[in-house]
Amino acid sequence: MNGFSFDSTGFRIDGEDRYLVSGEFHYFRVPKADWRRRMQLFREAGGNCLATYVPWLIHEPEEGDIRFGDVDYRDLAGFLALAQEMGLKVLLRPGPYQYSELDCAGLPGWLFRRYPEVLARDTDGNAFNDFAVSYLHPVFLAKARIYYRAFAEQVRPFMAENGGPVCMLQVDNELTGVHVWFGSLDYNRETMGFGEPDGRYPRWLRAKYGSVAAMNEAYETRLRSFEEARPIAAADRKSVASCRRVKDYHDFYLGTIAEYAGLLASWLREDGLGGPICHNSANPGMNALFPETVRAMGDGFLLGSDHYYTLNQSWEQNNPTPQYCLRVMMSCDTLRALGMPPTVLELPGGSPSDTPPILPEDLLCCYMSNLALGMKGLNYYVYTGGPNAPDTGTTCDVYDYNALVRADGSLNGTYASARAFGAFMAENSWLQRAHRVASVQVGFEWNTLRCRDYDPDLPCGGAKIAHFLERGVLYTLMCSRFSPEMTPVCGRLDPSRPLILPCPSAMSAEAQDAALHFLKSGGNLLVMPAFPETDLDFHPLSRWDDVLRGASFLHDQAVGPAVEIEGVGRVFGISRATVCERLPEGATPIAFDARTGRVLGFELSVGGGRLIWFGGTWEMTGFPQAQMMERFLERLDARPCVASSNRNVFTALWTDEIGRRMLFVLNPYSGAQRTRLHVFEGGGVALDEMALRPMEVRAVAL
Repeated sequence: MNGFSFDSTGFRIDGEDRYLVSGEFHYFRVPKADWRRRMQLFREAGGNCLATYVPWLIHEPEEGDIRFGDVDYRDLAGFLALAQEMGLKVLLRPGPYQYSELDCAGLPGWLFRRYPEVLARDTDGNAFNDFAVSYLHPVFLAKARIYYRAFAEQVRPFMAENGGPVCMLQVDNELTGVHVWFGSLDYNRETMGFGEPDGRYPRWLRAKYGSVAAMNEAYETRLRSFEEARPIAAADRKSVASCRRVKDYHDFYLGTIAEYAGLLASWLREDGLGGPICHNSANPGMNALFPETVRAMGDGFLLGSDHYYTLNQSWEQNNPTPQYCLRVMMSCDTLRALGMPPTVLELPGGSPSDTPPILPEDLLCCYMSNLALGMKGLNYYVYTGGPNAPDTGTTCDVYDYNALVRADGSLNGTYASARAFGAFMAENSWLQRAHRVASVQVGFEWNTLRCRDYDPDLPCGGAKIAHFLERGVLYTLMCSRFSPEMTPVCGRLDPSRPLILPCPSAMSAEAQDAALHFLKSGGNLLVMPAFPETDLDFHPLSRWDDVLRGASFLHDQAVGPAVEIEGVGRVFGISRATVCERLPEGATPIAFDARTGRVLGFELSVGGGRLIWFGGTWEMTGFPQAQMMERFLERLDARPCVASSNRNVFTALWTDEIGRRMLFVLNPYSGAQRTRLHVFEGGGVALDEMALRPMEVRAVAL
């Protein structure tokens, strides 16, 4: 029996609701003589699962020479047998890609030396680097298929369905990263089928447009066939029509990612490996690249994300910060929106760089912040390291990673942080089935979160709105008494909670209709900074005419230096805004340019609901902005969650079906802070003044 399962709420392990607590433990690096002791140390730190890559370059050093078990660093079977003996489950990550500071990112060097045609290409046909592969290239797939089959032969006896410890398999690693980090999307001609009637890209265009005439109208071209169509680079877009071409290829490319992940999964199934399959988005900002993959993979698939806060000097911050916490919350919410229990498949257990350092206090703050903001499962990367196999490392000979257990087997000072965190999760396993209390819904479309490379020059471009959603709306709400939750506009909206819609100019008809249905059915809606004007392909489309009833607007107008908000007063930090020249019939103005008196916001009853529109955007800088948001939400009957006398101290409140409550209080700063808290949700509780240490996240049972 596989004692491992999950649903959108959390994990169930060996018949109990428990956090997935995994640790990256590379059998090909950790000395075999110390496997047992380090596994025991991991159990003592609360671990219940080990994760490891199974690197292709290590097991097939030369083409056709596939080796398992001949030396200690290739003894995968011995590692799996010991993990089972130690009562630990295993997550196996056979790639093909691993990265992990391995040569060729874990792929064998012979692949690129012998078959350079498999390399990913830019729009000019040039390779990005010497290890970025074109995922669906037939030669690459043929070689990878042989390796996957050999991997399956080794691990089949150890699968959970056969009584073994392997509870989950991961296909590839950080998909799209090897392309976008090193050049661009992949435009390999053979893979994508440019110029071929039955090529992937011509087939995709045919399915979308139906006729060459329709494609030419959209692209403003005179092509004679779908196979004549060629993608253009994002940098070459100069018109709305060219933006459509870039967007089309972007959408097509993400479809190839889904196809590739599905193909790898089908190989595992063909070779008799069952159980759940997972994949890791490389960072919170990349989660939006995977809705197509989630749909294609179907039931039993887990998408997680990687949540690092520092790896080297190039990071803006080198310890958890409010911005890091914000990204963690967004990541957990978007994973939940995809139907996943929010899982961090790479949670820092160290860093490949000795400086800036990984410190115990920072690491515990990172762990507790992730838990407070939604994480239900984790994998420490890495738990422990050791020497690289000969000629496989790119950054070091001994892969210490400043990990929880160091390469020589000694305990890092950070091990105590993981042990304390493991104890907290074990003592509070009920949080697996709890939910974070949210006063308001913040609506979004996936397109808004990923449109930067094809965003046309519209009044409220998607990239601008994505920035406003994160640095304006969500950050402001974290400084307020109204807690947020990100929700897809086309998903299941809760009519009892106001919906905030940071609204780009381009929005699908489905999303516009969903927001209008929510409003007209009695929901309360806050729209900022304007109403949509096109669909996602940038064709004119607005469903709002009957609501706005003759209103007219001017976009991108200079305002300020202050805006006047009814019930709040003067608010600064908004320098440009959409201005309402003519109010909708029945609307009441509630926000004004303090200098000119022009209307920047109004309230309007629509059907059974209420609409507030505000034309400004901002990046959260001053607490009057939070007061402004609170005033808008009070008018929309939002229920407050937790008020902090110190708005720089964040909170997250959790509750379950039987009424248990846990309040997390976050101080992701390098200095101590104090606050008084009032919990509104659940009857009202006023807490004594609280003193928080630097980098402290405190959990308070209510």
